[in-house]
Amino acid sequence: MYLIILFIGGILAGLYGSTVGSGGLISFPLVLLTGLPIHTAIATNRFGAMLLELSSAARFHKEKELNIKLGLLFGLTAALGSFIGSNLVINFDEKYLNLITAILLVSIFFILVIRNKLGIREKKISHKHWLIAAISTFFLGIYGGFFGVGFGTLITFVFVLVGLNFVKSAAVSRVVGLIMSAVATAVFAFNGLINYPYALAIGLGLAIGGWIGAGIGVKKGNSYIRVLFIIILLATIVKLVFDFLK
Repeated sequence: MYLIILFIGGILAGLYGSTVGSGGLISFPLVLLTGLPIHTAIATNRFGAMLLELSSAARFHKEKELNIKLGLLFGLTAALGSFIGSNLVINFDEKYLNLITAILLVSIFFILVIRNKLGIREKKISHKHWLIAAISTFFLGIYGGFFGVGFGTLITFVFVLVGLNFVKSAAVSRVVGLIMSAVATAVFAFNGLINYPYALAIGLGLAIGGWIGAGIGVKKGNSYIRVLFIIILLATIVKLVFDFLK
């Protein structure tokens, strides 16, 4: 029964996670429902996220919206951060990570409201902006390696902020997420933390949803992804604040 629930939930999470990130809003609670220990649940969900990123990136590439060089470049900086993050023994209270991330996402929400054309039109990107993106992806990789809630949303926004439109940002972010997730998954697998039956069930669902969702995102365009991004952004903020308060 759990395998079916994970598979169906994975499809739903993949539909939006493929373009705006935060598929873990659905997939991670579902994995927790199986009764797995928290570290095993994190590792199992990360395996599934890796398949989502792979499927979504493949669809964006098929639709000719993916800049693979950018994805690989920033994927390496995120992977370095992810390796550090997934090996860290975190002494910081997860409650406060929830609060800090929520505050960061609220800031992003207001930036998008004030700059209502951000992500709709591309702009010329300077070397300074690429340096900012490299530093940001490194630190987000650390964050994603050990915590990860909202990682895909944050990484997508980095590329929107430096000048890519939402479609291209989503595409590049999936490659970055794929490399980051692969590194974290390898660390988790080495430590025997992945429940493979559950990981494959949620991962297959996420991959199917990701393929379909990326295709919809390309067809609907930047305005659609921008609206979806804001909706998921607000949902993530609500979840993080709730987790902090409980």
